[in-house]
Amino acid sequence: MRHIPTYLCCFCISIALIGCDRHLKHEASEVPVELRESITSKLESIALDFLKSWEPPYDPDAALALFTQKEDFHLVIGGGYTCDNYMEWTEAVPRSMFHEQEFYDSYKHEIKYIETVVLSPTSGVVTIVYIWDSVSKEGVHERTPGAATMLCIKENVDWKIVHYHGSHGEAEVVK
Repeated sequence: MRHIPTYLCCFCISIALIGCDRHLKHEASEVPVELRESITSKLESIALDFLKSWEPPYDPDAALALFTQKEDFHLVIGGGYTCDNYMEWTEAVPRSMFHEQEFYDSYKHEIKYIETVVLSPTSGVVTIVYIWDSVSKEGVHERTPGAATMLCIKENVDWKIVHYHGSHGEAEVVK
């Protein structure tokens, strides 16, 4: 099976989400520039905060606070992991972060770029492409390309991630 680059998958998901509803396209064109810039900034902040929560000292509460608890919550992570409800996610995040803490001496994200599309005054999509730079407890240094796409909605006054897709490419061992 041919490997599709992670960033291409996330970009395609972003395009699909944008193309799903012509009403949103029409509504997005009516969003004033100042509001669009504000929403873009907020969505980019959410994406960066999510990645930062997965770096030492690891903060499961900060990661979880970024997600909606509504019925339409959905999560897909490369490697076949999916989660259709917030409660399952609240169990997976601390468990996964504990594993990272036990396995890695160093763990950080090098941001390559962020692409954001405001769909409406209450929705938007952000894709963040990065290099996951890690050093295992055994001293193996790897750089792994990754990307995450988040569909966000405004709930009351806060923005929340309602759909998330993240995946990684093949790790490159640094010698």
